Amino acid sequence: MTILLVDDERQVLDGIRHGVDFKALGLDEVLTARSGEEAQEIIRRTQVDILITDIEMADLSGLQLLEWIRDSGQKILTIFCTAFRNFDYAKKAVELHAFDYFLKPVSYAELTDKLAQAMRQLGVSYQAPQPGATTPREPENHPSSHRVRSAVRTVCQYIDEHLSSEITRSELAGLVYMNPDYLGTLFKEEMGCSMTMYIQQRRLDQAKMLLRETEMPISKVAETVGYDNISYFSKLFRQKIGCQPGEYRKNGDVPGKEQNEA
Repeated sequence: MTILLVDDERQVLDGIRHGVDFKALGLDEVLTARSGEEAQEIIRRTQVDILITDIEMADLSGLQLLEWIRDSGQKILTIFCTAFRNFDYAKKAVELHAFDYFLKPVSYAELTDKLAQAMRQLGVSYQAPQPGATTPREPENHPSSHRVRSAVRTVCQYIDEHLSSEITRSELAGLVYMNPDYLGTLFKEEMGCSMTMYIQQRRLDQAKMLLRETEMPISKVAETVGYDNISYFSKLFRQKIGCQPGEYRKNGDVPGKEQNEA
Protein backbone atom coordinates (compact mmCIF):
# COMPACT_ATOMS: atom_id res chain seq x y z
CA MET A 1 0.00 0.00 0.00
CA THR A 2 1.09 3.58 -0.66
CA ILE A 3 1.05 6.67 1.55
CA LEU A 4 1.57 10.23 0.33
CA LEU A 5 2.94 12.88 2.72
CA VAL A 6 2.29 16.50 1.73
CA ASP A 7 3.84 19.50 3.49
CA ASP A 8 5.68 22.59 2.28
CA GLU A 9 8.27 22.22 5.07
CA ARG A 10 10.99 19.72 4.20
CA GLN A 11 11.88 19.09 7.86
CA VAL A 12 8.31 18.00 8.60
CA LEU A 13 8.38 15.48 5.75
CA ASP A 14 11.81 14.18 6.78
CA GLY A 15 10.70 13.97 10.40
CA ILE A 16 7.64 11.85 9.60
CA ARG A 17 9.65 9.60 7.28
CA HIS A 18 12.22 8.98 10.02
CA GLY A 19 9.80 8.91 12.95
CA VAL A 20 7.25 6.35 11.74
CA ASP A 21 7.91 2.70 10.87
CA PHE A 22 5.82 2.55 7.70
CA LYS A 23 6.96 -0.97 6.80
CA ALA A 24 5.64 -2.33 10.10
CA LEU A 25 2.31 -0.67 9.36
CA GLY A 26 2.08 -2.40 5.98
CA LEU A 27 2.82 0.71 3.92
CA ASP A 28 5.37 -0.36 1.34
CA GLU A 29 5.78 2.92 -0.54
CA VAL A 30 6.15 6.37 1.03
CA LEU A 31 5.82 9.30 -1.39
CA THR A 32 6.27 12.99 -0.55
CA ALA A 33 5.18 16.28 -2.09
CA ARG A 34 6.05 19.87 -1.18
CA SER A 35 2.82 21.40 -2.49
CA GLY A 36 -0.81 20.61 -3.23
CA GLU A 37 -0.21 20.80 -6.96
CA GLU A 38 2.71 18.38 -6.76
CA ALA A 39 0.46 16.05 -4.76
CA GLN A 40 -2.17 16.23 -7.52
CA GLU A 41 0.40 15.16 -10.11
CA ILE A 42 1.43 12.17 -7.98
CA ILE A 43 -2.19 11.14 -7.39
CA ARG A 44 -2.94 11.36 -11.13
CA ARG A 45 -0.24 8.81 -11.97
CA THR A 46 -0.08 6.67 -8.81
CA GLN A 47 -2.61 4.81 -6.71
CA VAL A 48 -2.45 6.40 -3.26
CA ASP A 49 -4.18 4.67 -0.35
CA ILE A 50 -3.50 7.11 2.50
CA LEU A 51 -2.81 10.83 2.41
CA ILE A 52 -1.30 12.89 5.24
CA THR A 53 -1.38 16.57 4.35
CA ASP A 54 -0.79 20.00 5.81
CA ILE A 55 -3.67 22.45 5.40
CA GLU A 56 -2.06 25.85 4.78
CA MET A 57 0.17 25.70 1.71
CA ALA A 58 1.04 28.39 -0.82
CA ASP A 59 -0.56 27.06 -3.99
CA LEU A 60 -3.34 24.65 -3.03
CA SER A 61 -4.49 24.07 0.54
CA GLY A 62 -4.87 20.60 1.98
CA LEU A 63 -8.63 21.14 2.15
CA GLN A 64 -8.73 22.09 -1.53
CA LEU A 65 -6.61 19.03 -2.31
CA LEU A 66 -9.08 16.72 -0.56
CA GLU A 67 -12.01 18.49 -2.24
CA TRP A 68 -10.35 17.83 -5.62
CA ILE A 69 -9.84 14.17 -4.64
CA ARG A 70 -13.51 13.81 -3.70
CA ASP A 71 -14.66 15.58 -6.90
CA SER A 72 -12.52 13.23 -8.98
CA GLY A 73 -14.22 10.24 -7.39
CA GLN A 74 -11.13 8.86 -5.69
CA LYS A 75 -11.34 7.30 -2.24
CA ILE A 76 -8.11 8.18 -0.49
CA LEU A 77 -8.14 7.96 3.28
CA THR A 78 -6.97 11.41 4.40
CA ILE A 79 -5.42 12.70 7.63
CA PHE A 80 -4.82 16.41 8.14
CA CYS A 81 -1.78 17.67 10.04
CA THR A 82 -1.71 21.39 10.76
CA ALA A 83 -0.09 23.92 13.07
CA PHE A 84 -3.33 25.93 13.33
CA ARG A 85 -6.15 25.24 15.77
CA ASN A 86 -8.96 26.51 13.55
CA PHE A 87 -12.59 25.41 14.01
CA ASP A 88 -13.46 26.21 10.39
CA TYR A 89 -10.66 23.93 9.20
CA ALA A 90 -11.86 21.11 11.41
CA LYS A 91 -15.47 21.62 10.29
CA LYS A 92 -14.49 21.53 6.61
CA ALA A 93 -12.38 18.42 7.19
CA VAL A 94 -15.45 16.67 8.63
CA GLU A 95 -17.59 17.79 5.68
CA LEU A 96 -15.01 16.27 3.31
CA HIS A 97 -15.04 13.02 5.30
CA ALA A 98 -11.41 13.24 6.38
CA PHE A 99 -10.35 10.27 8.49
CA ASP A 100 -8.59 12.35 11.16
CA TYR A 101 -7.17 15.75 12.01
CA PHE A 102 -4.33 16.58 14.41
CA LEU A 103 -2.03 19.44 15.34
CA LYS A 104 1.69 19.94 14.96
CA PRO A 105 4.22 19.35 16.45
CA VAL A 106 3.94 15.76 15.34
CA SER A 107 3.95 13.02 17.96
CA TYR A 108 5.21 10.02 16.03
CA ALA A 109 3.64 7.60 18.54
CA GLU A 110 0.26 9.30 18.08
CA LEU A 111 0.66 9.35 14.30
CA THR A 112 1.56 5.65 14.29
CA ASP A 113 -1.63 4.91 16.25
CA LYS A 114 -3.72 6.94 13.80
CA LEU A 115 -2.16 5.17 10.84
CA ALA A 116 -2.77 1.79 12.48
CA GLN A 117 -6.46 2.74 12.82
CA ALA A 118 -6.48 3.87 9.20
CA MET A 119 -4.94 0.59 8.05
CA ARG A 120 -7.55 -1.39 9.98
CA GLN A 121 -10.27 0.59 8.21
CA LEU A 122 -8.63 -0.40 4.93
CA GLY A 123 -8.62 -4.03 6.04
CA VAL A 124 -4.97 -4.32 7.04
CA SER A 125 -4.14 -5.24 10.65
CA TYR A 126 -1.14 -3.76 12.44
CA GLN A 127 0.67 -5.82 15.04
CA ALA A 128 2.28 -3.45 17.53
CA PRO A 129 5.83 -4.41 18.63
CA GLN A 130 5.89 -6.49 21.80
CA PRO A 131 7.34 -4.80 24.90
CA GLY A 132 11.10 -5.24 24.89
CA ALA A 133 11.17 -6.47 21.30
CA THR A 134 12.39 -3.15 19.95
CA THR A 135 13.18 0.25 21.37
CA PRO A 136 10.07 2.35 20.77
CA ARG A 137 10.41 5.74 19.18
CA GLU A 138 9.85 8.56 21.58
CA PRO A 139 6.83 10.71 20.75
CA GLU A 140 8.01 14.19 19.89
CA ASN A 141 5.69 15.73 22.49
CA HIS A 142 7.45 13.75 25.25
CA PRO A 143 11.05 13.20 24.14
CA SER A 144 13.49 11.38 26.37
CA SER A 145 16.21 13.41 28.08
CA HIS A 146 18.76 11.57 25.93
CA ARG A 147 16.96 12.60 22.75
CA VAL A 148 16.74 16.22 23.89
CA ARG A 149 20.45 16.34 24.76
CA SER A 150 21.37 14.70 21.47
CA ALA A 151 19.24 17.13 19.45
CA VAL A 152 20.56 20.18 21.29
CA ARG A 153 24.15 18.94 20.97
CA THR A 154 23.66 18.54 17.20
CA VAL A 155 22.23 22.05 16.93
CA CYS A 156 25.02 23.60 19.02
CA GLN A 157 27.71 21.86 16.97
CA TYR A 158 26.13 23.06 13.73
CA ILE A 159 25.95 26.63 15.04
CA ASP A 160 29.60 26.57 16.12
CA GLU A 161 30.66 25.34 12.68
CA HIS A 162 28.59 27.93 10.73
CA LEU A 163 29.03 31.17 12.65
CA SER A 164 29.96 33.06 9.50
CA SER A 165 26.76 32.02 7.70
CA GLU A 166 23.14 32.99 8.11
CA ILE A 167 21.51 30.48 10.46
CA THR A 168 17.72 30.08 10.55
CA ARG A 169 15.48 28.30 13.03
CA SER A 170 13.97 26.22 10.22
CA GLU A 171 17.43 25.13 9.12
CA LEU A 172 18.33 24.05 12.66
CA ALA A 173 15.00 22.27 13.14
CA GLY A 174 15.56 20.35 9.92
CA LEU A 175 18.78 18.91 11.31
CA VAL A 176 16.92 17.11 14.09
CA TYR A 177 13.55 16.57 12.35
CA MET A 178 11.57 18.82 14.68
CA ASN A 179 9.13 21.67 14.40
CA PRO A 180 11.09 24.98 14.79
CA ASP A 181 8.92 26.27 17.66
CA TYR A 182 9.12 22.94 19.46
CA LEU A 183 12.90 22.78 19.08
CA GLY A 184 13.14 26.33 20.38
CA THR A 185 11.27 25.35 23.54
CA LEU A 186 13.44 22.28 24.13
CA PHE A 187 16.64 24.24 23.44
CA LYS A 188 15.76 26.94 25.97
CA GLU A 189 14.85 24.35 28.60
CA GLU A 190 18.16 22.55 28.08
CA MET A 191 20.52 25.51 27.58
CA GLY A 192 18.81 28.26 29.59
CA CYS A 193 18.73 30.65 26.64
CA SER A 194 17.06 30.90 23.25
CA MET A 195 18.75 29.67 20.08
CA THR A 196 19.02 33.31 18.93
CA MET A 197 20.84 34.31 22.10
CA TYR A 198 23.10 31.26 21.90
CA ILE A 199 24.09 32.13 18.32
CA GLN A 200 24.77 35.73 19.33
CA GLN A 201 26.90 34.69 22.32
CA ARG A 202 28.95 32.18 20.32
CA ARG A 203 29.59 34.81 17.63
CA LEU A 204 30.76 37.31 20.22
CA ASP A 205 32.97 34.68 21.88
CA GLN A 206 34.54 33.95 18.50
CA ALA A 207 34.98 37.66 17.81
CA LYS A 208 36.75 38.14 21.15
CA MET A 209 39.13 35.29 20.35
CA LEU A 210 39.94 36.73 16.92
CA LEU A 211 40.51 40.20 18.38
CA ARG A 212 42.84 38.80 21.05
CA GLU A 213 44.79 36.30 18.99
CA THR A 214 44.94 37.73 15.45
CA GLU A 215 45.61 41.01 13.68
CA MET A 216 42.59 40.53 11.45
CA PRO A 217 40.90 43.88 10.61
CA ILE A 218 37.79 44.51 12.68
CA SER A 219 35.62 44.54 9.56
CA LYS A 220 36.93 41.07 8.70
CA VAL A 221 36.34 39.87 12.25
CA ALA A 222 32.73 41.02 11.99
CA GLU A 223 32.29 39.24 8.66
CA THR A 224 33.92 36.06 9.96
CA VAL A 225 31.43 35.80 12.81
CA GLY A 226 28.40 36.47 10.64
CA TYR A 227 27.92 40.26 10.74
CA ASP A 228 28.15 42.04 7.38
CA ASN A 229 27.38 45.42 8.91
CA ILE A 230 30.39 46.58 10.93
CA SER A 231 28.40 49.40 12.55
CA TYR A 232 25.85 46.93 13.89
CA PHE A 233 28.63 44.58 15.00
CA SER A 234 30.43 47.37 16.89
CA LYS A 235 27.20 48.54 18.52
CA LEU A 236 26.29 45.00 19.58
CA PHE A 237 29.82 44.32 20.81
CA ARG A 238 29.81 47.45 22.96
CA GLN A 239 26.33 46.67 24.30
CA LYS A 240 27.20 43.11 25.29
CA ILE A 241 30.93 43.30 26.10
CA GLY A 242 31.16 46.83 27.46
CA CYS A 243 33.64 48.39 25.03
CA GLN A 244 34.30 48.86 21.31
CA PRO A 245 36.06 46.01 19.43
CA GLY A 246 39.19 48.15 19.03
CA GLU A 247 39.29 48.89 22.76
CA TYR A 248 38.87 45.20 23.52
CA ARG A 249 41.78 44.34 21.22
CA LYS A 250 43.95 46.87 23.03
CA ASN A 251 42.88 46.30 26.63
CA GLY A 252 41.21 42.90 26.75
CA ASP A 253 38.19 42.16 28.94
CA VAL A 254 36.71 45.05 30.88
CA PRO A 255 35.94 43.64 34.37
CA GLY A 256 32.28 43.82 35.34
CA LYS A 257 31.16 45.13 31.97
CA GLU A 258 30.18 42.04 30.02
CA GLN A 259 26.46 41.26 30.09
CA ASN A 260 25.33 37.69 29.88
CA GLU A 261 21.69 37.57 28.91
CA ALA A 262 19.56 34.45 28.61
